[in-house]
Amino acid sequence: MTPDPTAIDQASLNLVQMFGVLIGGLALFLLGLQFMTGGFKAIAGSRLQMLLGVLTANRFRGVVAGALVTALLNSSTITTVLMVGFVSAGLMTLAQSVPMIMGANIGSTITAQIIAFDVSRLMPFMLAIGFAMYAFGKRDLVRRIGEVVMGLGLLFLGIEFMGDATRPLRTYPPFIDAMQNMEHPLLGILVGAAFTAIVQSSAATLAIVIALGAQGLMPLEAGIALILGANVGTCGTALLASIGKSAEAIQVGVVHLIFNVLGVLFWAFFIPQMAELARFVSPSYPELQGVARLAAETPRQVANTHTIFSVANTLVLIWFSGWIARLARMIVRTRTPETKPLGDPAYLDETSLGVPSLGLQRVRLEVSRLGNEVVDIVRDGTHVVVNGSIEEINALLDRDKEADRLSAEILHYVGRLSKAEHSEQEGLQMVGFTQVVANLENISDIIGTNLMAVSQQRLTERIELTRLNEVANSRFAEVVMQNLAAIVETIGEAGAIVGSQGIGTKGEIKTLAAQARQGILGDLQLAQKSEVLDYQLAVDMIEEYKQIARLSRGIAKVVGEMRGKTELSE
Repeated sequence: MTPDPTAIDQASLNLVQMFGVLIGGLALFLLGLQFMTGGFKAIAGSRLQMLLGVLTANRFRGVVAGALVTALLNSSTITTVLMVGFVSAGLMTLAQSVPMIMGANIGSTITAQIIAFDVSRLMPFMLAIGFAMYAFGKRDLVRRIGEVVMGLGLLFLGIEFMGDATRPLRTYPPFIDAMQNMEHPLLGILVGAAFTAIVQSSAATLAIVIALGAQGLMPLEAGIALILGANVGTCGTALLASIGKSAEAIQVGVVHLIFNVLGVLFWAFFIPQMAELARFVSPSYPELQGVARLAAETPRQVANTHTIFSVANTLVLIWFSGWIARLARMIVRTRTPETKPLGDPAYLDETSLGVPSLGLQRVRLEVSRLGNEVVDIVRDGTHVVVNGSIEEINALLDRDKEADRLSAEILHYVGRLSKAEHSEQEGLQMVGFTQVVANLENISDIIGTNLMAVSQQRLTERIELTRLNEVANSRFAEVVMQNLAAIVETIGEAGAIVGSQGIGTKGEIKTLAAQARQGILGDLQLAQKSEVLDYQLAVDMIEEYKQIARLSRGIAKVVGEMRGKTELSE
């Protein structure tokens, strides 16, 4: 048999150089994807919270929200990992997460559709314009748009590198034979799943498939098998993220796996039919022949295949979302919930650190949780300082230590969150939350340190501090407590209005404190040492409550400024 003169032999093919260019192109692609994701995150900002807010409405709006969030984040994996965090924190039920995950698969097809375009001529302009906007833009929005445009340019440059690297393989017999074998569904699915699990990006797998298709090196059927495998491999990251989380969070990763595996099991038997459908809905170039035609048609066909797979699966399985959730619960049994110490965060999660708008949502919930505990500490401390036993004093001191520990956890999380790309408004919110946490910690310390010292003195000297009881039950203490509780409530309510209405002003608190002091003094002659001690400790208690009121007003002012509301009047 006469050898093909155009074939490349092993000796003349520089595999090392080819592999270097290929992985370099993949690195550029992933870097571009990272730039795009960062830019979209910053531009989307609070819109991500708005999209997530519609999840509980119904399953179809959940699908839409999942698709839009994933399109903004450029990754179904990120969205699914976020769902793991939400369910783990109790912000969402497993059933509510199922439509979101289905929508995430649809949203991930947007990236495939983008990279299927042949924009090699525009790519240098994207890089130049994007860099100019990113480097020299004065407004934050301009810089973020530049980041997205530059990311697109890098993405397409990476694909071009990968295409150039694989072009010599067109006439390399071993590779051609391997691509023909790849048409076997099981082999293609396994390769696609393994590669995607390693690089933790289904978009990277799609980019390589499209790059090979653009060179006419990969038949559509082989590309479909790899895409099916990529949909299984992308579940690995979410499952890894759920390790160590609650059973409900692990169930989210299992839901993602069930959804994709069911789709792959069905379509694996209909790859030829899916290929025909993709060819039917994609542009055709009959004027071209052979490799040239494959190169022109295959990229769009691959992207459309991914879209068909995700949309068809969702249209069918959306009606069985409840069954999928129940199956996940059967696979991963719910454990008896353990009571966490107060100092252990309930809402702060690693997965939200890369998305400041979502991370701030977590911080708000955790600060609200801290605030509610501080309100309880102040309320219980009022009783303990007057009538509490040594056991009650020690228990309250322990709660104060736990509140201090949670405060430190929140501040550390905000510090890590501040290192991510964030807008100026998000930066102001981070500063605001640190001020709120500091004030809440100081209020807790007033009870745990100052007033508990009063209570310990009461027990040591074995005296009845009747005047303290009068202070504790006075209108003054009642207003301070009501103000603190109302202000803390506004922290957890995103739409709450913080202002002077309904919250005691500085002048009102000062007047009530003076009335409480005069009432005590009017009933005492101060002729005996016990009465002097009563008076001194009662005045100390009034001053501490005034300090709590001042710190509470500070919290209200900061929260109001964070939301652009009316500041608290002095």
